[in-house]
Amino acid sequence: MKESEKRMGTKKLNKITWKRAKPIVLSLGILLILISVFIGFNSTKNWRREQNFIHSQEARDHYNSYLAAQKTEEDDVNKKYKETKDYQGSVDYAENQDAGIFLKFDSKTGKFHIQSQTFKEFYGYIRAKLFYTRSALDLTNFSYLFTSRNVFRGFTLISLFFIVAGFLISFLNYKTNFLQILFSSGYKRKEILKSSILTSLIPLSLMAITAVSINLFILYSRIPHQYINYPLDKIIFYQFCILLVAICYYFLGFFSGTILGQGITGALSLIGFVFGLELIKQNILDILNNVFNNILNNKNDGIYYQSFFVRFDTYSHWLILDGFVILTTFLFYFSAQYFYQRLSLEERGNYLLFPKFCLPISLVAGLFTAYSICGNIGLGSSSINLLIRYNILPGILVFVITFCFFIVLNNYKKIYEKIGMIILKPNNQLSKK
Repeated sequence: MKESEKRMGTKKLNKITWKRAKPIVLSLGILLILISVFIGFNSTKNWRREQNFIHSQEARDHYNSYLAAQKTEEDDVNKKYKETKDYQGSVDYAENQDAGIFLKFDSKTGKFHIQSQTFKEFYGYIRAKLFYTRSALDLTNFSYLFTSRNVFRGFTLISLFFIVAGFLISFLNYKTNFLQILFSSGYKRKEILKSSILTSLIPLSLMAITAVSINLFILYSRIPHQYINYPLDKIIFYQFCILLVAICYYFLGFFSGTILGQGITGALSLIGFVFGLELIKQNILDILNNVFNNILNNKNDGIYYQSFFVRFDTYSHWLILDGFVILTTFLFYFSAQYFYQRLSLEERGNYLLFPKFCLPISLVAGLFTAYSICGNIGLGSSSINLLIRYNILPGILVFVITFCFFIVLNNYKKIYEKIGMIILKPNNQLSKK
């Protein structure tokens, strides 16, 4: 009987939390699907238009006009050379006409010849096949997939939707007294947390999978398969990896919404954290590429990496990276659970809802910001001073500024009160006299 009552209570709680999360989840999920449909149809429409153009008479006429223009420039250069017999002057004249790079001199005929591009070279930007190589770099830059659209460096559009969902659900539940009602209704906080996550994350993930599926269906249905020269299993696995990362960002957003009590400053802090995370990721990738490159693959390929999935482009490495993402996700979840159990409704309106953690969080924020901005260990610096070369002094400066900023932000009410007391104290003394 108790077990059935517990199930009924859980179902009722899930209905309550789903009703609460439904506007946010459905809005973001439907928007994700619409974006995937737009990207799918727009990108494939552009591909079809380019293919129709390159096989049209218009493209041939445009190319013939180019050849005629090249022939005219060639005749002008030869006329200039015939009149002046000045070889360098004729070359300079051709360069001014933007033809110098293709200019050749035939010593047998005594004439200049402009080497024109072939039809294929002239329209080299229009390709029938979608990929140059089968590397992950091509996949991450593939504009036909909406999961490859980035907001900032390697931070994808789908991760943005998930982190916004996590933050809004957690923050608004606290801000609008929804949690206060649930806390007083007899449900355990752990049950409320799980229910809030399940009724928002699962529907959003299903809608994201739907968006990915629709995007791939549009791609493969509108472009002949022989032109999609990339393994389908790798494309699907890449979508899975991106979705895992997005889920991790959801928990980061949920954790942030749990510990932060102000909407604007909380959102700005979350944005700053994401930017800093991308900078740190880039610092690590630069270190791997510049310092440990010989150990990893014994060559320097010179590629600018924005993703670990590109830097470690094998299935086994992707599985290891997925494992790391899952561990990070659990870290955010258990951190959110820890603070959720200790959430106080009395701290409403404060930047940080847990005053006891003001100092450690300020320290972490200072170290995080310092490393994100100055953590590239001087790879691009040539300064003789080691403190400058390895960004030690800049890092200390950034740490101090960030630490002081967060201390002020966490204690601005107390600071405001003390300043008010200092200002009002002389007035009080005068009134007493």
